[in-house]
Amino acid sequence: MKLRCCSPHPLQAAATYARRLLRCAAPLALAALCCPAPAMAAFDDWQFQLQATTDRINRGLDQSDGKPSVGAEVSWYPGPGLFANASVSPVRFFDGAPLGAEFIANAGYSWRWAADWSLQAMLSHYQFAREPMASHFEYDEFALAGSWRDCLFASVTASPDTTYDLAPRSRAFSYNLGTHLPLPAGFSAIAGIGYYDLSASLGAGFTYGDVGLAYQYQAVQFELSYVGTHGPERLESMLGSMLVHRWVAQVSWRF
Repeated sequence: MKLRCCSPHPLQAAATYARRLLRCAAPLALAALCCPAPAMAAFDDWQFQLQATTDRINRGLDQSDGKPSVGAEVSWYPGPGLFANASVSPVRFFDGAPLGAEFIANAGYSWRWAADWSLQAMLSHYQFAREPMASHFEYDEFALAGSWRDCLFASVTASPDTTYDLAPRSRAFSYNLGTHLPLPAGFSAIAGIGYYDLSASLGAGFTYGDVGLAYQYQAVQFELSYVGTHGPERLESMLGSMLVHRWVAQVSWRF
């Protein structure tokens, strides 16, 4: 049995406040998007993205049951300082489950120094719809991410209320390193490795990584990468086919 104290954990209280803030901001963001372009003070600060992939994967976990997926994202990023974005994509966590949707809302602050170093602090809310126990799986997350010359990347995330399977909501952390190395003729090498710590809810964590090649043609980017995971047998038996070992192709268009 898991006992809870009468007063909420400070991290959980902060997450609840952040969730309410993001939900209140969503109608304002939608209203801004519906405004005519001349009425928007700086339309160039907005960016849109459409994406298609052979399999939607997040931290080594399959979120489309090995099937193709599409998604859309809108971002407001006027430069160093405040930023926000929102995205939507279909999800299906296991074979036979109904096709659902995942909505992600992010808000944060970014810093940049000497054109080489950058740092971002961000709050995110993940919301699901048309999924069994959708409200059970929604969660909040805080992320701190840094980069050097847009070539080397590192990030740490913390969530107070993440869960998988039927486990109770609990703390989860991730630690990530990645690189994006430019190559001739518009190509670039991409690679990343991370660790997803789910020990508070599932009793263990697992390692995930990817390596591949990307090609940029104007506003369109193509990627081909291999994604793999490794964890203890107990965790693999719980998450099953959600732990990915396969090639994934992706194309995205920014405008």
